[in-house]
Amino acid sequence: MAISGSSQRTETRELWGGAVTCSLPTRMVDVSDLRPVPDHQEVWADTGVDQAIIFEIVEHDASVPDGEAGRHMFEDAAVGNEAVAAAVESVAPLGVQDVPGVSEASYRCVVRGRQTVRRGQQAADTCVLLAVLRLPHVGSDLLITLSTPSTPPPPVGDAAVAAAAALGEGEQQELMAGVLRSLRVQSWELFG
Repeated sequence: MAISGSSQRTETRELWGGAVTCSLPTRMVDVSDLRPVPDHQEVWADTGVDQAIIFEIVEHDASVPDGEAGRHMFEDAAVGNEAVAAAVESVAPLGVQDVPGVSEASYRCVVRGRQTVRRGQQAADTCVLLAVLRLPHVGSDLLITLSTPSTPPPPVGDAAVAAAAALGEGEQQELMAGVLRSLRVQSWELFG
């Protein structure tokens, strides 16, 4: 199945042992097969182009109003990433139709921004799309972060890697939209 408007081939992947499912590009691998990943996260990456999708369950913070949640979560992520610079470019609300498999979310948005993150001795500018799904009924929020280097490394090998390296911002937004449209919570016991 290809994501609409993209040449990306996807397949349904199980997250947290099948408690959540969604479609991800076939070129992405489960990072937990390569290194330890915290229990509250699922990390999928294409190491050929240094692109990653991180799913993270965090405690719901009722003191952060919904209208500020996207910016707050983005800034919190920048601190956690030890970004030397970070800027929010936009925050857009999402409707139930954008995330139909998680209609229980009380608030949904996607933040687009940039973070400059150190990788060894160099700082790399990274385009970040962060989806925030607030789930106060289970005391959690679900964050989905797509990070793509602004200047990807040169592609190596096959056509899928070359296509990923060529992902512009429109294609990144379509990839995130495809993930959100396909996201399904199979077991709410995962949260809370």
